[in-house]
Amino acid sequence: MMKIKSKLTIRHFILLGGMMLAIHGCKEEELVFPKNANTEIEVSENRPTARPTNLTYVSAFNQTIEIHWPELSDRVVKAQIKYTDDGAEKVLDITKFDDPVIINLKEVKNYEFALQYFTADGTPSKVTKTELSPRPFEADYKMNSVLINPIPGGVSFIFPKTSDRAIPGTITYMLNGKQVQQVFNANTMDTVLVENLVDETKIIDFSVNLKDELWGRNLTTQHQIAPGMLVYKLIVPTLNYSYDGNNVVLNWVNNTGDPIDVTYTFEGAGGPKTASVVGSTSATGSLKLDVAGRGGVMKATVASEGGISPEKTFDLYAPIAKTGWQATASSTQSGDGGGTPALFDGNIETFWHSQYSPSVPYPHSFTINFSKVEVLSKIGMIRRHNNATGGFKTFNIEVSVDGQNWTTVNQNLTFNSADSPAAWQDYAFTPVNAQYVRITMTAPYTSTATSTHLAEFRAYRK
Repeated sequence: MMKIKSKLTIRHFILLGGMMLAIHGCKEEELVFPKNANTEIEVSENRPTARPTNLTYVSAFNQTIEIHWPELSDRVVKAQIKYTDDGAEKVLDITKFDDPVIINLKEVKNYEFALQYFTADGTPSKVTKTELSPRPFEADYKMNSVLINPIPGGVSFIFPKTSDRAIPGTITYMLNGKQVQQVFNANTMDTVLVENLVDETKIIDFSVNLKDELWGRNLTTQHQIAPGMLVYKLIVPTLNYSYDGNNVVLNWVNNTGDPIDVTYTFEGAGGPKTASVVGSTSATGSLKLDVAGRGGVMKATVASEGGISPEKTFDLYAPIAKTGWQATASSTQSGDGGGTPALFDGNIETFWHSQYSPSVPYPHSFTINFSKVEVLSKIGMIRRHNNATGGFKTFNIEVSVDGQNWTTVNQNLTFNSADSPAAWQDYAFTPVNAQYVRITMTAPYTSTATSTHLAEFRAYRK
């Protein structure tokens, strides 16, 4: 009996273990599969296709929307697009998917599009909805987005590029009392330059027209703007010349950083000579020509973006070298200023002073001997730098080739003995042969003064 009981017990445990394994296996299955959720259950006798996905939408110009199709299942035979435009519901049935669908719309605003696929048996997919907004007509967009800026000697019109399709346009304006019209094609020519406008102070009325016949757009806008200043107008006022030995040097200042071309021609006894530089951007520039120390006429032009300057003419006066000069005076105050040699020592700290102890009344004079005959055409003087009260006011110029016979070149000229700061004052006249020049001071700058003084004297040939 004990053995039988033992066998039953073993079988009982084997059966019980199998039941427990079965129960444990069921619990593992429940963990592997997701729990049920409340989902919409659709019951249909037909198998629908998937809803539209992976579509490419393009908000295009000219108030259009483009819909590009992905690769579709063979079961899709038709797509349907629904939207509302101008208060009416629109329905498009699409059966060819190789090309995009282009939808022309009435307004530039947000539209809601509903898209759905259909199988051959008419079974619909779920609906895909999206909001899209078209872009304006190309011509309208260009007109509203054009950038208008002054450029040197003109105005630029920059139209945004919207496609490769040419859109005819014109820019019309008045110049020197005549109507000017510039024709262009937008997209193929996005930047239009109106040039040869040399007066930066004058505002010009521009009429811009774009005519897009494809979409029936004919637009005109008005713009007022002055052209930009030509760079050369900033350079020309800085032109000046100097002599460096036998060379005449044309100098200028260019603080714009823009490239300029400078040309000048010297016309003198030795025949014309020309010097030029191209594309100079130096802040300070110069051109040098060997003219054998002669005077003459120099004509210079400056070219920059937008145009070339009118010719600027200089009458060149070559400084007469002071080597060998001698000077005498009607009177000289001993021990004050440096005497007559101070008149051409190149130092405005020294000066010639007429005698004042005892007093010698007006007129006063000094004479310069060049040591040889020169073709004299201009003289210059600068006042004593540390005294603005005791100088002269009026004077005469006389010349001589022998120191005995004198010719009056000019008279009753005015000299400012109180200018501040002291500066050179030059006086040009018809060229004349002279070895001697005499300056006769006829009246004081201050009425009570009896003596006079002067720092420096210079002379030029032409």
